Amino acid sequence: MQSSQPTRIEVIARGIMFHGERVLLCQNCKQGYFYLPGGHVESGETAAAALAREMQEEAAVSVAVGRVVQVEEHLFVQGGKSRHEINVYFSMSTTADLTSIRSVEDQIAFAWVAVNDLEHTDIRPAHSRDVVRAAASGSVLSWRSVQAL
Repeated sequence: MQSSQPTRIEVIARGIMFHGERVLLCQNCKQGYFYLPGGHVESGETAAAALAREMQEEAAVSVAVGRVVQVEEHLFVQGGKSRHEINVYFSMSTTADLTSIRSVEDQIAFAWVAVNDLEHTDIRPAHSRDVVRAAASGSVLSWRSVQAL
């Protein structure tokens, strides 16, 4: 059953970092699915600053936030609740040892997943696969609106 309309629009900053042919993903340890690292933009904070803050909080790693790869509006239902997100996807890099990126939070984990394996990976939102492929190919910025209500 679909819930009522979302009460607010959430702005999420997400990062795309490559290590060879692999992309860094975050995993929800309880439910098992993956997503691109990042988190909510707080009031008065830029999306780029939010991504840098989230990576510091979740992985204790400093990142350089690069160009915007894509901006995407996403309407969906999660746990019976209607959600409305604006996702800003950035390229990001770090001078840290990439193989040592680990979560400092118990509920999440980080993993390097082969770009070619994304089709068989439970990544959410699912169209994040397209964003990663666009970033890997150097594609230009675009806007996309996805409604899954």
